[in-house]
Amino acid sequence: MKKVLLLFLIGTLATSCYTVYQVIPKTYDYTESINFTIDKIEEGKSVATGNGSWNASRGNKFVFVFLTLRNKLDEKQELDFDNFILLNPRTKTKHKAEWSMVVGPINMWGKIDSYIRKGDEKKRKLVFIYPEEDKAKMLMVNDEIIEIEYTK
Repeated sequence: MKKVLLLFLIGTLATSCYTVYQVIPKTYDYTESINFTIDKIEEGKSVATGNGSWNASRGNKFVFVFLTLRNKLDEKQELDFDNFILLNPRTKTKHKAEWSMVVGPINMWGKIDSYIRKGDEKKRKLVFIYPEEDKAKMLMVNDEIIEIEYTK
């Protein structure tokens, strides 16, 4: 019980240091039969996990892209989060998703290559390493560029 409370405290403290950006919710196609919505974007210098934490390297930060994916078919389909790339228009650099995490009160690792069950909805948090001075504005998914629209 003490370990669970300690993990919860670490998770709460680590996430309280994040900057949260609300986005205009829009639905985009991952494939013809899977669509997704960007729920929100967070930025932070560390990621707390059950067995420690990870810190961003000097001059960088973590960008967390929260997604909701929906399978429109009645069959299991493959997902590959390597197809999600943050673009930096200033440096013209592509930043690949480093990790996929299951959305919940405690950060848990997910798989970069995954699947979605028939008619299911899946929430994931993709973790990117991004330059500290820049704000994530563009996401490329399966070679299609999406402009991230923030609320004011």
